[in-house]
Amino acid sequence: MNDAGWEEGMSGCKYVMHVAMPFFIAEPKDHDDIMLPTVEGTQRVLKFARKAGVKRVVLTLTTLNIGQHKSSGTYDHNDWTDHESKNISTYVRAKTLQEVAAWEFINSQKGKTKLELTALLIAGVMGPTLTTANSPSPDLIKQLIEGKQPMVPDLHIPMVDVRDSGIAHLKAMETKAADGKRLIIANPDIGIASFESICRVLRENGFNKVPKIKAPTFLIKLMGLFDREARGMAPLLGKKINLDSSLTKETLNWEPTIPLEKMVIDLANSVS
Repeated sequence: MNDAGWEEGMSGCKYVMHVAMPFFIAEPKDHDDIMLPTVEGTQRVLKFARKAGVKRVVLTLTTLNIGQHKSSGTYDHNDWTDHESKNISTYVRAKTLQEVAAWEFINSQKGKTKLELTALLIAGVMGPTLTTANSPSPDLIKQLIEGKQPMVPDLHIPMVDVRDSGIAHLKAMETKAADGKRLIIANPDIGIASFESICRVLRENGFNKVPKIKAPTFLIKLMGLFDREARGMAPLLGKKINLDSSLTKETLNWEPTIPLEKMVIDLANSVS
């Protein structure tokens, strides 16, 4: 889309949601293939949203923007991932720099009328899906229930159901107090869910091909020498990053209600 098309497409809109980038694990052959469109694409969205008179942009990011250069700990909306760390993947670096660029744009605005921004840091999303196209969670669950994943990686991630996430996005548009905030969208009742626990839920609900054996971390790191997906997964292994989402509840009056078992099984049923 040319510049005129961007501005025209947003004309008359009060809110814009920028949710374009899918999650991926595999390391790209060329880092710029991910870094440039992620960062520059967001800058263009903000630029033309402001020119079109949009009130607020809600930017969907990831909880991986918080503390991923660490191996453990509890972090909140004030914390960031060090994008210069060697212990993060290209995806995490791209998403962190995307957010840095967004806040730099917002904070550098001049004039009386300024574009508002709310950044939503989304946990791992599960729940029923309408499509598996470019959707890593449905694809992963499908591989698990079909027995195409022989082992379970040592991954621990915060989680949220897609339906609870959708409500949070709506509230982020309409809640005045959300302007200028980074809000963690994760279910605090779940904390960080291990892939072992997700696989256990699937097996207990009749998906018998789901693996039981835990993949040795050293093996995945070794595979990363020649496999881009293993190389991208390696920095995530063994980490236990807990998140404090109390600001989100306070700001949006948002309370996720869907537990881990339901979001996992609803997703599995929608792809099986």
